[in-house]
Amino acid sequence: MSNPLIMKLEYGARLTDGDRAVLHDLTRKTRRVARRKDISPEGERPEDVHLVVEGFACRYKSLTDGRRQITALLVPGDFCDLHVAILGEMDHSI
Repeated sequence: MSNPLIMKLEYGARLTDGDRAVLHDLTRKTRRVARRKDISPEGERPEDVHLVVEGFACRYKSLTDGRRQITALLVPGDFCDLHVAILGEMDHSI
């Protein structure tokens, strides 16, 4: 399977074989997340950065009436939560 992060980065940058090897190693460990399962729930302290490798994810806020407001759609090659280092807790869910 091709690596969606490498493919995305190669649209705007020239990557060396060494760059590709490092990126491939960084994204080697994956896990499958079930549909409608939160990757990073609102209110929790984020510990990891997540990358969409296959499928889709969304960033959303829970509204007071129980509905969700989707604020971003995430596709393969997108990082879900690069800002984890600056957040005390998630202010939205992924």
